[in-house]
Amino acid sequence: MVKEARKGDDTAPSSGSPATSKGQNKLASVLSGSFSGAVVSVCVQPLDVVRTRLQADAAKGISRSTAGAFRVLVKEQGVRGLWRGTSPTVARLAIGVGVHFLALEFIKDAIYNFGSKSTGHSHGQLSAAQAFFSGGLSRGIAAAVTCPVTVVKTRMEYVGTSGVQYRGTVHALRTIAASEGASGLMRGFWPTVLSNAPFSALYYMLYSDLRRRFQKEGRSSTGVNFVSGTVAAIAATLATQPADVIRTRMQLVAHNGVHISPLQTLKLATKTGGAKALLVGTVPRVMKRTVQTAVVWTLYEELVPRVTMLAEALTGSSKSSS
Repeated sequence: MVKEARKGDDTAPSSGSPATSKGQNKLASVLSGSFSGAVVSVCVQPLDVVRTRLQADAAKGISRSTAGAFRVLVKEQGVRGLWRGTSPTVARLAIGVGVHFLALEFIKDAIYNFGSKSTGHSHGQLSAAQAFFSGGLSRGIAAAVTCPVTVVKTRMEYVGTSGVQYRGTVHALRTIAASEGASGLMRGFWPTVLSNAPFSALYYMLYSDLRRRFQKEGRSSTGVNFVSGTVAAIAATLATQPADVIRTRMQLVAHNGVHISPLQTLKLATKTGGAKALLVGTVPRVMKRTVQTAVVWTLYEELVPRVTMLAEALTGSSKSSS
């Protein structure tokens, strides 16, 4: 991660109180994370739509390749159909990435402060275990907060769920709440958390470790961030694919008209499709997660120091004029 302004760190801002600097850093994290998440999500939305189609069709016994699903989508809905569900995707990522990075900064602060009290000095970097914990917990919080929007996103991506045509994210939220109750908006909550929290735990641990290993004198920080993010994203995506399949099935498909539990969904998936059913949609998800996560983190690393400097400049300007 970008060097934080900590006690004894020569890179700490010289102006402003410690509380103000910390507040500016967290604000920079939220703004940078939300902006990067929203921008990248639009670019990779077609991969999400293809992934959802593959997993939904597999639940109905229809087997297709990634290229086959892509062709069917374009034939049935046109090229515009590949961006179906973009509005809830942007909302989910703008909110979720912002919450994720904000929670991550708070958790890292707590870990640093605890280490400082225990040893008498602050640590500049997280250990692998600390990175795993902070990455997983922060993403779990974000996934829980955005679960209703995730349900809407998944259903808007796959129009074959029902005869309902959602006019937008807000209309979808209202329609689902009216027809299924509040529980409908939290459908697949645990698989959602379990496909996101372990992903970010593994990702952030690998990303932090790889970034330390790759970072050498004179090497481009942007290149290091992107390569580290790409490798970490591929590994974390493969490890969490089964939970993602369960999430999609729960949010889209009712078994004999009844929504079933995550464990029942898992048993049904493996009974009808074998172990390979838990890997359906791996190719587009790996492509999407790799590009999205690597670019989001690269943008985040580049934006945070710039947004922080801008906030400090604006704060200094307002103080001098008052």
